[in-house]
Amino acid sequence: MPIHEVGYRGWQGRKHSALSRWKIITKTGIRTAMQSRWVTRMLFLAWLPVVYWGIGFFIMENTLKKQDTAVPVAETLVALPGVQDAAKQIGIADQLKGQAKYIDRSIDEFTSDDEQRAARGRRRIASVIRSQFRGIPQSRAIAAAIESGDESTTRNVLWSWLLMTFFRYPQGMLILFMIGSIAPSLISRDLRSRAFLLYFSRPIGKLEYMVGKLMVPAVFTAMVTFVPAIVLYFFAIMMSPDLSVFWSTWDIPLRIAAATLVLILPVASISVMLSSLTHESRFANFAWFAVWAVGHGAWVAILASVAFTRKGNPFDSAVMQHPVSEQWSVLSLYNNLGAVQSWVFGFSDFAEVRTHAIVLISATIVSLIILHNRISAPVRL
Repeated sequence: MPIHEVGYRGWQGRKHSALSRWKIITKTGIRTAMQSRWVTRMLFLAWLPVVYWGIGFFIMENTLKKQDTAVPVAETLVALPGVQDAAKQIGIADQLKGQAKYIDRSIDEFTSDDEQRAARGRRRIASVIRSQFRGIPQSRAIAAAIESGDESTTRNVLWSWLLMTFFRYPQGMLILFMIGSIAPSLISRDLRSRAFLLYFSRPIGKLEYMVGKLMVPAVFTAMVTFVPAIVLYFFAIMMSPDLSVFWSTWDIPLRIAAATLVLILPVASISVMLSSLTHESRFANFAWFAVWAVGHGAWVAILASVAFTRKGNPFDSAVMQHPVSEQWSVLSLYNNLGAVQSWVFGFSDFAEVRTHAIVLISATIVSLIILHNRISAPVRL
């Protein structure tokens, strides 16, 4: 048959819904990002903290099981070479050793079958946490949960605290560098190569393009927060005495999902918006780190000024909880995320984090508006 007599023929392949068009853009962005060795290395590093937090769950669950262990936990940790050397350098080796013995004696009482000894051990451990570890986040809530004597409440609070610190510290810092390696080129590359002409010549709308690009940093954020946190949760379930523990901790997976969403929305919106503002990805990369560094640096400067007037340490709990320090903590995007996540994990009232939530919501909305206008600009030309 001559080729000019073939005519038009129907598409014989698989048809996809119009609602799934953004997935192609997302898959392409993920595939491109995974070609970077730095991104794959950071994904590997994201799972290293799981080991340390898993050890924390292991120690905690073995203590809550009230099994008599021959190894004194606190004295073993203090005897580690790194801890011992650091304690000697700052001159608190003997003091730390004495506290370790006191903590182990309190743990022995806490795990006792005698209710009076157990109550005395709980009070001692709570007292140590309030006096010696007041600098750690939410130490008062942990002390109150241990002192209550309710195993379900104690387990829920301790699990939530471990997962909140997991989100806050190792994974929070890792996301800063990972998104800084992925997001700056997402749209700036399209602006530089005029790829908009190719995208919008097909049945792809501005909303689908936006969603496809936003989902790239969202997927990587979930891979280093939600997935390892859920793995930690199920590891803790397996370490528990029986599966009935699930009923006292059923809300934690929901809290993990909510904390991940709190992180994804502003991080993805701001990073992709910055990418849309320039043709050069290096400028977007600089702006991404500047957003975090300038705000947090300003807050640290305020901490230093408060500490100077009080003649204390800038990172002492009394200085960080000073009204002036808390008032200006909204300057830091990192602090805003941490405050809202503490509410998600049940350690704060919403009234305490309302301002932080408003800042995150406003930053997300403004970023999405700017992003939509930048994407619409090439179409209007």
